Amino acid sequence: MKDKNLLFYHIILVLVILILLFLFYTLLFSQKSLRHSRASLFYNKGHYDKAAKIWEKDINSKDKDYIPESSLGKAFYKQGKFEESIKKLEDALKENNEVSELHYDLGNAYYRDNQIDNALQEYLNAMLLDPNDENAKANYELALKKKNTIVPQFGFGENNKEENQQDSPEQSSREEMENRLNALDQKEARDRMAKNPPPFKGKGDKWW
Repeated sequence: MKDKNLLFYHIILVLVILILLFLFYTLLFSQKSLRHSRASLFYNKGHYDKAAKIWEKDINSKDKDYIPESSLGKAFYKQGKFEESIKKLEDALKENNEVSELHYDLGNAYYRDNQIDNALQEYLNAMLLDPNDENAKANYELALKKKNTIVPQFGFGENNKEENQQDSPEQSSREEMENRLNALDQKEARDRMAKNPPPFKGKGDKWW
């Protein structure tokens, strides 16, 4: 009889421990999800530095969750910190290499950092994973056009005045490509928001 009671208590103890562990991990995940939602709201309002600080705290290279790294990479991109953006997006791809959006975002960061060959490769990777990605196709063509554009050497003084005037169409071409990329960035952001609206609406100041 005592053995049966002891076994019963052991079973109850194991069940209680399992329940507590489940509640602990649920609470931990819930807090992380809420932090991500808050950072996303900051990001969407243009407070990229505040969003970056929240995502930095959630980075863990061992948990296989690429969202904090990719979101931080986007926040750095919006701040013009392209080298930092590249590093975080590369870290995200180490955790999950099968997400087309990660390759697309990394391609944009490479493009802005004037690493055109790397940008072309990442846009291509994005299209291989998602053949219907029109943004990746457009940016691939844009990067290819920039790669094939000869960058003029500008001189100084009267002797180079005529040469500088002749080079002005090339300068206009580069400005046009920059404007197109900005427009594509904005369109891609609107498309993502339409597909994945923020899951949490909190009070006060408020994604990647």
